[in-house]
Amino acid sequence: MARTVYQNDYGAAKLPTLFLDFDGSDRMKRAAAQLDKPLVEAEASHLMDALTDGLKKNTIYQSTCNEKTIYEKVHELQAAETYFRLGLNLPSDKKELVKHLLPYDISIVLASDREESQWFKHFQQSQQFPIYVDPMFQPHLVKQYRELHEEREETIRELHLNIEKIRTILSDAELRIFEKIVEGKSNRKIAEENFLAVATVNNHVSHLTRKMGANDRTHTIKRAIEKGWILIS
Repeated sequence: MARTVYQNDYGAAKLPTLFLDFDGSDRMKRAAAQLDKPLVEAEASHLMDALTDGLKKNTIYQSTCNEKTIYEKVHELQAAETYFRLGLNLPSDKKELVKHLLPYDISIVLASDREESQWFKHFQQSQQFPIYVDPMFQPHLVKQYRELHEEREETIRELHLNIEKIRTILSDAELRIFEKIVEGKSNRKIAEENFLAVATVNNHVSHLTRKMGANDRTHTIKRAIEKGWILIS
């Protein structure tokens, strides 16, 4: 889940943190000031521009979102090539929403409906660790994370690639990427595991998607099954 490239808590604390915030109040600004961290308000419509310009270390970025726009923003942020921690600040009754966002690189989840002093406490703690989930979400998320992991393991067991057939269409590099797609891994995760830039993985995915006559990553698996490239046991 974490975007951090550091191996210790100090390094994680220095990474820029981008919060998608349902609250929209100024308390995050006040909390950041208590930690001597600058806070930059980024309009949801200009998030990718901010990432392109480069995020500053030890800085909090806040972008106000709602349930309608947060999916779009989380998906969009997966293409970012810079390292940062992605945080959510949303009401504790949005557990199902958080569940659907779990497959993405979420590093921090805070409950925006906490009493202010308690919220400040959890905000401060979130800046000390690579991954932090408010206890109000933890029981639900642990259950969902286990289910997600089990579903992915089941997918890996049930889908078998016919390598010889696939090699007639895809390059070796594209084949390696496609194997990871079948395993359910995001482009960012594939990049991290193979020491590649996210942009490189994005290009490979774009090329193999076109070669397979598919619309997106999910459709590539469907097309591969139709072509007999994937066998389901």
